[in-house]
Amino acid sequence: MSTYAINDAVHKSIIFTDREKAVIDHPYLQRLRSIRQLGFVSLVYPSATHDRFSHALGTMHVAGLLARQFFYNDSYSAIARILNEKEREFLLRIIQLAGLLHDVGHAPFSHPAEPIMPPLRQLDIPKSWLIDPGEQRMATHEDYSVLLIAGMSRGKDAVLEPDEAAIISSLIHHKKIKIPSAWSRYFSKRVDPKNLHLLARSLVSSNIDADRLDYLLRDSHFAGVSYGRYDLPWLVSNLGAIEHKGEYLMGISDSGIHALEHYLFARYHMYVQVYLHKTVKCFEHYFHQALRERETTYVLPPEREAYVALRDSTLSEQIFEAARKNPGSWSSRLVRRAPARRIARIWKDRAELDKIFVNLQREFEIIGVHPFMVFSQTKFLDVPEAKKESRGRGQGALLFGLAAIPMVVIRKQFGIVSAASLDDSSFILKHYHHDISIGDIYILPEEYHGNEKKIIEISRKYRTFGPSEIELKEEL
Repeated sequence: MSTYAINDAVHKSIIFTDREKAVIDHPYLQRLRSIRQLGFVSLVYPSATHDRFSHALGTMHVAGLLARQFFYNDSYSAIARILNEKEREFLLRIIQLAGLLHDVGHAPFSHPAEPIMPPLRQLDIPKSWLIDPGEQRMATHEDYSVLLIAGMSRGKDAVLEPDEAAIISSLIHHKKIKIPSAWSRYFSKRVDPKNLHLLARSLVSSNIDADRLDYLLRDSHFAGVSYGRYDLPWLVSNLGAIEHKGEYLMGISDSGIHALEHYLFARYHMYVQVYLHKTVKCFEHYFHQALRERETTYVLPPEREAYVALRDSTLSEQIFEAARKNPGSWSSRLVRRAPARRIARIWKDRAELDKIFVNLQREFEIIGVHPFMVFSQTKFLDVPEAKKESRGRGQGALLFGLAAIPMVVIRKQFGIVSAASLDDSSFILKHYHHDISIGDIYILPEEYHGNEKKIIEISRKYRTFGPSEIELKEEL
């Protein structure tokens, strides 16, 4: 089997085989060259114009690193000791393909376009794949990924076997796609296929997955910031899997804890400083308003071929045309890069934010000002804390809550190997199990100017102070 190499700005060299090349060359994946990774972020960070195609290749590469560490390195991973060579090769191939295809269903402008996706029932996803075929909800980009992956296994130009397509879909969209029966056929009776699937999908979709491990480094590099950098080789080299009561748990050696902390803080800082930048969120609001008020004729079709024909340019041309026709439109504000004035960023949960905003909005509208709030929420860390029961020396019980997969710390001291919860091993991780929940409140510039004093006077009523915070008399 031939091998190929691609030069990459982040990983330097990405190696792949004929098997991956066939999928890489498919039009559905090549389409990602025309969809930017970060949507409107480039309007604030001008060099952040990289596309989802390069991220797909990077995720495939990192997925391969993780698969080799978990399924080949028997010094660090218990599961590697019971897999045979054929099983390892299958896992490596399928996880790399899942990494490559994890974002194939993204719409133009990526995440900001998701609110206009059609109902799930309109997508031609095989009903036998779905956990709940009758579920009533709107589609997501993961659903479109499954739609396209299914299409890549059909017809004379198919590049995936039907079983491969079903397995890949179950790894990248495991909350909605069931584990196919074909999965079990690839493993001997020594392996628990259900628990192995849980571990395998965590390498593609979890807190420490190939997707996040690539996009933090890639987005940081192209945005020209240092927030997203961390030590990928050291972090991966300290990962592995243990078997505990019949389950395969992701583990990290205690020497890798600081690399994990570094990675999680990199993710936190990228969200706060780049992805949730005040101007980026404002422009996303303009975009949503332009679509909501039908300034363009743009819709996301449920049909596979109609969907893959869309590019960023499809929508951007319509936005430019709408801006030309109506200089006062949301599209025009976006094209002119005319951000609203942010008057507050409040870190509270959604219920508290809504209560504050409703009262603030009522007072502002009396003076003819119409504020808007953009709410953002994401998890900083979704690894559950372990609850422990004391049972004597070395006999504690690890009891985990719900998450993509529990994670433990592997310790080797005085000739004894043990597993401990993350919160027992890092005071930083112990205290960071909360959502990032932010409300940004804006006022359009034409309403802010001329009403500045009244706006400040009203805003002061809703200013709160932390326990250690004092008000300074002088203005800065």
